[in-house]
Amino acid sequence: MDDEYQLYHQSASFVRFLASWSSSNPSLVGRIRELARDISRGGFWKWKEVEIMDAWLEDLRSIGYKFPPIIKPPQKLPSTAVKQKRAAICATGITECISEAWTTTYINLRQRLHGEIDTFLFLSSSLKRGPVPLATRLKQARLYMNSTVTILYEDRDINPGIPPTCNPEFQLPKYAPIPVPNYFQQLWSLNECYDLVREYEQRFNIRYQLLIRSRIDTLNRMPETFERDGIHNVNKTIIVPPHRYFSGIDDGFALGPIELMSHYMKRWLSFRQCPPDRNFHPETYLKNYLNRFTNVTIDHTISGAADAIPHGHNNCH
Repeated sequence: MDDEYQLYHQSASFVRFLASWSSSNPSLVGRIRELARDISRGGFWKWKEVEIMDAWLEDLRSIGYKFPPIIKPPQKLPSTAVKQKRAAICATGITECISEAWTTTYINLRQRLHGEIDTFLFLSSSLKRGPVPLATRLKQARLYMNSTVTILYEDRDINPGIPPTCNPEFQLPKYAPIPVPNYFQQLWSLNECYDLVREYEQRFNIRYQLLIRSRIDTLNRMPETFERDGIHNVNKTIIVPPHRYFSGIDDGFALGPIELMSHYMKRWLSFRQCPPDRNFHPETYLKNYLNRFTNVTIDHTISGAADAIPHGHNNCH
């Protein structure tokens, strides 16, 4: 556990390192040796692990193992090699409620959305307080097996570039002013998760038909609009739940073709301009923003299962 602790907190940087690494060494053994040393130089391994790798390679050689040759992939894959998949799911939020909410949501989505689906968990591990200890929540996320990629990140100082003439707050009746920067973390994670899915498509020559956005801590059902009208309807619209508390569009779930969902997922970048009505209220802002780009279908059958969360887990919805 002590040896693995580092990569729990450096998984994203390690993946970026591996994705950018290359070698021209003509032999597989040579490339393995180079990679091991570069991993150590990058600070991801200790040198003893390089020595263990060298010893393992020598053991294989001593028993007569023949390493396979390096096979160069074609420069450009034919278009027929692109693998079509039904959907990618981006589940974001604070690392919590994996067992209480997300497992049920995933099963529900998987039962009703047929075809190959990949799931990307992009979760903040920065919230230390709550009814469930942080160590327990992180363990649940790491042990969860039904994900294609799981990234646990720590919140950081981020600046969306809001013009200085804008006031990054919003105020609701009977509520004190709410600082928008808390909301920036959520929008930043949506942007990052969308880019992650697109990069995964390119790297593995995959094309997703749909993208689903879901909060990790909320129980959601597949919309009946989708099940009734199928892909013909969702090709032209983003399906969202009705608002739960305030005027606008509930921002806890969305389903649509991956190209249209770029407007939903990457609205973090839109904060570089002041909203025309200067209203940063999340649900109102989402409604006004999406209306500028695409059709939105509000489906009242998506949410409403909040009472299924066990008592004591106050952060789940």
